[in-house]
Amino acid sequence: MSEDVKNFKHHMWYQEADGIITIGINEEGLADITEITSVDLPPEQEKVEEDVAIGTIETDDGPLDIFSPVEGTVIEVNAQVLEDPGIIQEDPYEEGWLLRIEASEEIVDDEDADEEEDDEDEDDDLDEEEEDIEEDEE
Repeated sequence: MSEDVKNFKHHMWYQEADGIITIGINEEGLADITEITSVDLPPEQEKVEEDVAIGTIETDDGPLDIFSPVEGTVIEVNAQVLEDPGIIQEDPYEEGWLLRIEASEEIVDDEDADEEEDDEDEDDDLDEEEEDIEEDEE
């Protein structure tokens, strides 16, 4: 797996290159699956929304929803995985990718957002502590 591949929704990965997002199922998502029986993906040129289920992988462990990390348009569907879903398990990051989406806006990296939220929480805690100290001094 390349360093620029990022995980999202716990069971999916994406890779961004020049505004094109390639998505697939990561190793964690495949861990409990013995067999993938079918794949249902949106057609090319379909508009998709961020964090909304856009397809399904049917497995022996039940259905696994496929999500998009961005809003955009499906520009390519991996026909190989539709014909032979087992490719997803054999090579999830190369041959087993699911689809490519042209992003309509820049992707926000969840890891960065989490770090910013943590920083804001720490700032809020410091402000509250300073207020408590000032009140005590009065």
